[in-house]
Amino acid sequence: MSKQEKNSKNDECVKVVVRCRPLNSKEKEDGRTQVVFVNQSRGEISVTNPKGDSAEAPKVFTFDSTFEPEVEQETVYKNTAYPIVESVLEGYNGTIFAYGQTGTGKTHTMEGKDEPKHLRGIIPRTFDHIFRSIKGTPNVQFLVRVSFLELYNEEIRDLLQKNIKKLELREKPGSGVYVKDLSTFMIQDQEELREKLLHGRENRAVGATQMNQDSSRSHSIFGITIERCDIVNGESHIRVGKLNLVDLAGSERQSKTQATGSRLKEAININQSLTTLGNVISSLIDPKATHVPYRDSKLTRLLQDSLGGNTKTVMVANVGPADFTMMNYSTLRYAHRAKSIQNHAKINEDPKDAMIRQFQEEFAKLKQQLASSVDKDGNIVMMEAEVIQVEKVITINDDEKVKLLQQKLEQEKSEVEKKYQNEVKKIEEDKKLQEKEKQQLLQQLMDKEEREQKQREQQEKLLKKLQKMQEKVIQGDEIMQKALEKERELNKAQQELQQRKERDRQIAEQIKRNEDLALEINQKYRSQAEEAQDKTKRIKALVGRLKQIESENRELDDFYGSEIEQLQERRRDLQKELKLKNLILEYFIPEKELERLQLRAMYNEELDEWMYPYLHLAGNLVRNSEERKQQEQEIKFQEDVEEILKLEEEGHPNVFFVYTEEGPVREDDIDPEQRKKKAVAQARKQSAKKRPTSKPGQSATSKRPQSGVKNSNNSSSVTADSDNYPKAKGLQPKK
Repeated sequence: MSKQEKNSKNDECVKVVVRCRPLNSKEKEDGRTQVVFVNQSRGEISVTNPKGDSAEAPKVFTFDSTFEPEVEQETVYKNTAYPIVESVLEGYNGTIFAYGQTGTGKTHTMEGKDEPKHLRGIIPRTFDHIFRSIKGTPNVQFLVRVSFLELYNEEIRDLLQKNIKKLELREKPGSGVYVKDLSTFMIQDQEELREKLLHGRENRAVGATQMNQDSSRSHSIFGITIERCDIVNGESHIRVGKLNLVDLAGSERQSKTQATGSRLKEAININQSLTTLGNVISSLIDPKATHVPYRDSKLTRLLQDSLGGNTKTVMVANVGPADFTMMNYSTLRYAHRAKSIQNHAKINEDPKDAMIRQFQEEFAKLKQQLASSVDKDGNIVMMEAEVIQVEKVITINDDEKVKLLQQKLEQEKSEVEKKYQNEVKKIEEDKKLQEKEKQQLLQQLMDKEEREQKQREQQEKLLKKLQKMQEKVIQGDEIMQKALEKERELNKAQQELQQRKERDRQIAEQIKRNEDLALEINQKYRSQAEEAQDKTKRIKALVGRLKQIESENRELDDFYGSEIEQLQERRRDLQKELKLKNLILEYFIPEKELERLQLRAMYNEELDEWMYPYLHLAGNLVRNSEERKQQEQEIKFQEDVEEILKLEEEGHPNVFFVYTEEGPVREDDIDPEQRKKKAVAQARKQSAKKRPTSKPGQSATSKRPQSGVKNSNNSSSVTADSDNYPKAKGLQPKK
């Protein structure tokens, strides 16, 4: 029971808000009238049917919040995105996406304008909110990553890469759907986030239609991943939250946008993905539904967790006020349905693939390397040799012994001199040896200094790497903490006040209904005329209500009829495509080959399509790649010719004469045709140098055959390159 209570506590419905834009200049010029009205205090949107009679009551929709055309961007942010961003900082997943017809202000709501600041939308305000919260949370490490993708014509593209290429959707058990090879960048402040947003915005597909001059032709998802590491009782606890900021392309009718060609193809893909999104919403709120068609579109697969999954979601439905935008009914109905979708959000605690954990392991590894690189041995100490002095005392007693002693002294003297010479030689040899040892010691010292220098460079490199990695991990400041706490308390008080007002309003309405019911029950009429008048009034009210219900039923019939028509049209297109492929298989592919293809086909669950192994080795693909290479070579050859011609035309500042076959000629006097021929010849020489040489045993078309037998057919194989070589003049007559 406690487990069920815990699960029900985490379950919450998708929050749906509606924003109505003001009439634009074109609508005012065309004399359009406003049919959509907002009651912001009651959270209601009322839509008047311009084709209905005056007695028909407007259709009223109730949502979590509604915003008038004059509402400030900050008010929209505080009521929609602020709670979601706070949850993401605590480790929840969050999604904010704008939904509506083209030209209703979705991109203005999500992105807005950079200047002035009060026009900034949800996404740039999110940047400031995230880093303001990080700076106000001391003793906690944060790591922020960002990615930006678009879904254009059912192809996923990375908006933060120069070379925009098609990416694939993959799915991992446990972690859900992800985009393979999608680039992510570490972010240190909100300015870097703005740079990434601007860079991606430049790469995003936009185009002009009759309904919007800068219409988004793709769905975009700006993803921010926030990892935080809290130290509790000496242990690190990691939480990861991911915020998806989604700007959907608008649904549109070809009759209104006047789209043709590529714009029509874009509109078909946009409407198809949005129709699938509507089907997913319908399936999620239908208790009888056994299947949710997430796989019918890449958009719904990307938003799978945001609709009925582990995410807190806010849907911002955008509508236009003019009387011709009757697709507002469709937008409001889908938004009203989405209110009933239940998500099961939970905190992502200690995930295995958290990057902040990898950073911490790398920190420890680098610190260990720095500690082990310190040399504990001191400098080399040179020991001096010990000198021993010997003193001899000689005593002489008589004269006879003097001569003997002198002789002995002479002898000893000669021996000493001899010994001295030997010692000198020895000392010189020792000196040479010491010089050698000295050189060796000096070399050892130099080697040691070199090793220490390398070690210092290694330490500096490790320190820089450590510092660079530590810069990516952001920590808060205690000074900002108090300001952040006050801001959160103020926002919490405002939300509580708003909730209290809403509860008071609901209670007052309930009391009013009960009082009216009590008056109706206890009402006593003074006369039959008064009773007839009152009952006539009630009958008129009931007739008005009946007309309103009939009008709603007709609108629902039209709405579902248009949906069925779109699905049938899509079905007809698929059947047409299927018949064409079956025709090709039946009449152009042999039966045995078809059986082989069926046996070799493999189903890829991640890509949700059938595939063939080694398809890249098929003849057509190889041939196409060779043709592309040949085209690239031709383009390169033409570029070389143009470059050489450009150099020839501009000339070299130090060249006055050019040497030709006729001798030296002024550079300015060369004929343009000769310049072109010379440029083509030079380009051919350059391309011939770049072209790979033929293997032994193989002859190129421009070469002679290897065999010594003369072949008459080889004469046709000589190409234009032979014109570049000098020809023999033969015997010349004497002059």
